[in-house]
Amino acid sequence: MTGRGEPRSTTLRPDIGPVRRRRSRSTVDPGDPGDPGGPADWADGVADLYRSERASAIGLATALVGDRSIAEEIVQDAFVELSRRWARLDNPAAYLRTALVNRSRSHHRRRTIRRREPPPLPQLVDEPASLELWSVLAGLPHRRRVALVLRYYVDLPVTEIAELMACRPGTVSSLLHRGLPDLRKVLTDE
Repeated sequence: MTGRGEPRSTTLRPDIGPVRRRRSRSTVDPGDPGDPGGPADWADGVADLYRSERASAIGLATALVGDRSIAEEIVQDAFVELSRRWARLDNPAAYLRTALVNRSRSHHRRRTIRRREPPPLPQLVDEPASLELWSVLAGLPHRRRVALVLRYYVDLPVTEIAELMACRPGTVSSLLHRGLPDLRKVLTDE
């Protein structure tokens, strides 16, 4: 196995000796009937993950982007991407979370270019306390909001948040440290 989890094959060439070759990515086909992870296993795996993770994925994406309809599109796109890469994934649930964070980041990047206004209130929450909390979160910078949501809504450890946000754990701690007083200040004033 290589460092990336792809098997190597060794070919003996008389002129230069053994030659190791990586298996081409194109040879990994989830629809190959001869593959033990063939079409039935692949489809069942994606369907099972979809059933078990869809609701929490929509909740996470809604908390990150602020709009349930956009969150549903992000989740759908992430599952499509996940299904295409299923045969190469060691931890599909972690890949899904990473894809959601990356796609929400891309959404905010595009939205920021178009206009500079806070995201609309999520349609997910009905309680006044949740609406107040979301309006406070919406006023925070995007990276702080992502760090707070992943830490306190999804309950991820700082190291995993750092991996998802592509930064160091110290940066996540700093974002959390700066974001919590902002939340406390606004919530205790009311």
